[in-house]
Amino acid sequence: MSESESSSNNSEWESSDNSEWESSSDNSEWESNPEPRPLFQEVLRCFPIKAYKNPNHEVGDKIILPSSSLYQIYEQRIKFPLVFKLQSFKEGAVPSYSGVLEFDAEEGNVYLPGWMFHNLGIEEGENIVVSNASNVLKGFYMKLQPHTKSFTELSDPRAVLEKVLREFTCLGKGSTIAIKYNRVDFYFDVLEVNPGDVITLIDTDCEVEFAPPLDYVEPQPDGGDSIKKIDRGEEAKEEKEGKEFSPFVGKGRRLDGKNSVAAVAELLSEVVIDEKKKKSGKEEVKEEFKPFRGKSRVLGVPQF
Repeated sequence: MSESESSSNNSEWESSDNSEWESSSDNSEWESNPEPRPLFQEVLRCFPIKAYKNPNHEVGDKIILPSSSLYQIYEQRIKFPLVFKLQSFKEGAVPSYSGVLEFDAEEGNVYLPGWMFHNLGIEEGENIVVSNASNVLKGFYMKLQPHTKSFTELSDPRAVLEKVLREFTCLGKGSTIAIKYNRVDFYFDVLEVNPGDVITLIDTDCEVEFAPPLDYVEPQPDGGDSIKKIDRGEEAKEEKEGKEFSPFVGKGRRLDGKNSVAAVAELLSEVVIDEKKKKSGKEEVKEEFKPFRGKSRVLGVPQF
């Protein structure tokens, strides 16, 4: 074999071997790190934002970071708007997503809205991982599930949600957010967002869909009402039978105001009974008056 042939064979083997190694390393890297590696990442102790600044900062999803974080973000040339991913060290905890309000916290600390503590399952003073979320696009759809039906009973819940969400920078699928309206906290589970799993709400027109509240109970069938209706019908039937109309049971009245024959007969019977009581001096049972029991008379004919 000539020297030129052997060198060409070696070069072919090396090129094929290198190409296979590169493709395998690319695949392994993609499988282990499906998301881009964050350019900014810090472990910070978390504290409630209302204990550091104005309690009104509880509204929304913005956090307060130390000034050193701003320096790192500037060095890495991270694009705006800034969206951060917050993760606790507890297993199964769902991450939260937030914007940033200021960069004037003490070094090593981060200040969060109170509802984020509940979402992350952490207590005051615990450590969390704060990193930048990349590839976050403007959202055009979200599906929220209220925890209580009291929110859907508001006069215009969509208008309320639209107004309050202006204080939010982003939303992440699977997280739980809280909004405040008329000094009442309403919690929502973020079931779906599009596009992707995290969306930004800055300068976008986003469609909102509501899922049934967690405490919603479906109305029962009309079985009970139908039974009540049947009972009411039977009662009405009984009342109708008890009040059956009987004609000509009242007392007669003459149009000229004089007493009728029946009224005169009743008065005469009462007079006769009173006279009998006076004669006997004892109370007797009222004797029924029977009219026309005397002898008949014919006018103009002599009686024998």
